[in-house]
Amino acid sequence: MFAQRLIAVLERSVRRFPAESRALGAGRSVIALAQASVLLFTPASHLFVPVGGAETETGCSTPVQAVSLYCLADTADRQVVGLVVLALLLVVASGILPRFTTVLHFWASLSLGQSVSLPDGGDAVAQVVTFFLVLACANDRRTWHWQRPRGSGRTGSLWQGLAWAGWWGVRLQVAYVYLNSALAKLPVAPWSEGSATYYVARMENFGAAGLFADLFRWATGITLIALLTTWGTILAESLIALFLLRRESRQAVAAAVSAALHVLIVLQIGIVSFGFIMVGAVMCAASRGIDAYAPRWRDRLSRRLPAGPTARLQP
Repeated sequence: MFAQRLIAVLERSVRRFPAESRALGAGRSVIALAQASVLLFTPASHLFVPVGGAETETGCSTPVQAVSLYCLADTADRQVVGLVVLALLLVVASGILPRFTTVLHFWASLSLGQSVSLPDGGDAVAQVVTFFLVLACANDRRTWHWQRPRGSGRTGSLWQGLAWAGWWGVRLQVAYVYLNSALAKLPVAPWSEGSATYYVARMENFGAAGLFADLFRWATGITLIALLTTWGTILAESLIALFLLRRESRQAVAAAVSAALHVLIVLQIGIVSFGFIMVGAVMCAASRGIDAYAPRWRDRLSRRLPAGPTARLQP
């Protein structure tokens, strides 16, 4: 009896799942542009460097590494291959044919994550998220992912089930990343004591940088601010993980918290590509909530803004 009810609930959830989403498309574009920024502003000589005394070689020994574009074009100049990957990412970011360009996006993410000598955490997240996005966009039949959802997809087809499963894969994976990050900080003394951001801002090679470097070093020198920013980071990551698995209104809040958290981190210590990959991943995971509540927020904002000259002249 319980199994029948569970199957019925799952069937309703799959049928009602909106396979066409502007928010999910926007998240894809944010991820692709963040990855493209690495290739655009970093020469290949800085992406492929000797690690641990080894030669600067592209690892192509495993089946996963072998399908990387850098391995398939192993004899070509890496800078040229990088330009090809950049072009693929820009095509993805444009939003054209989401059902098919998700495959290109996964291939580009795999190529970067498996081949670059010094990948960051964003590359690893992008590989997994773009894999699930191949499934999540399987029933998206729009020409551009910026188009209004038509709601005319085949809701009873296999593609609809794959799309639903792919979106849940994104939600579970991104929620796990944030929960794991929050829990991993708790046993570390500077994080549990509330002093982590003080030390991070003053790290020699990974500390505060840019226009706001002095401001962040001064602010984290205040005990209360150091405590709030350190424990606030753990709290924010925990809330993102929890809200991504809740109903639509909570998903939208998770996206807002993620954007605020990573923008602050970008302003403080940089790591721009990682920050925006994570923001894009959360947007994809919270796409149903954003699609449902973004119009409401827009309407509330438009009502609060003062009327323009044209509106005031109308009788």
